[in-house]
Amino acid sequence: MYISSISIENFRNFKINTTINFNEGMNVIIGHNNSGKSNLLKALELVLSVGSSKKLSVDDFNKEVTINDLKKNSPKVTISLIFTESKNEEEFSEDLVTVSNWLIQLKKPYQAKLTYLFYLPEKEEEDYINAMKNVSSKNIEDYWLTR
Repeated sequence: MYISSISIENFRNFKINTTINFNEGMNVIIGHNNSGKSNLLKALELVLSVGSSKKLSVDDFNKEVTINDLKKNSPKVTISLIFTESKNEEEFSEDLVTVSNWLIQLKKPYQAKLTYLFYLPEKEEEDYINAMKNVSSKNIEDYWLTR
C-alpha cells in the first residue's frame, strides 16, 4: 500500500482544493522557496502522526480570504489521503487490515481514504458569526484575531 494522492484545502498556502499525486515507490518533492514543500509535509503529518498535536493555530489557515468570507462562515481545513494497493501486495495483507475501515474501492487495486478535517463545531458557529459582526475594522487581521 502507498499514498497515491493528497488533497489539501485552506491549509497554509493551499487555498483551493489542491490534489498532489504520488507514484508507488520513492517520490521526490522539489520546488522553489515558499512553494509549499514544508506545508505539504506538515499536512501529511497532521493526517498520519499519532503522537503529535492535531490542533491548528490561526497561522495554519489560508489567509487568501475576504472579510466577507470570514463573516459568513468560520474557516475550515480539509486534508485527505488516498491509499492504494501496491502492485505486489499479498491478497490479505496487514496493510489492507490497517485501512479496512477507510475503504472506498474494493476492486483491485483497493483504495482507502483518510481525512483530517479541522473546523469550528456546529454549536459554536452562531457565536462565531456574532463575534464577526462585532468587528468593524477594515484590517482583516483584526477578524482573524477575534476571540
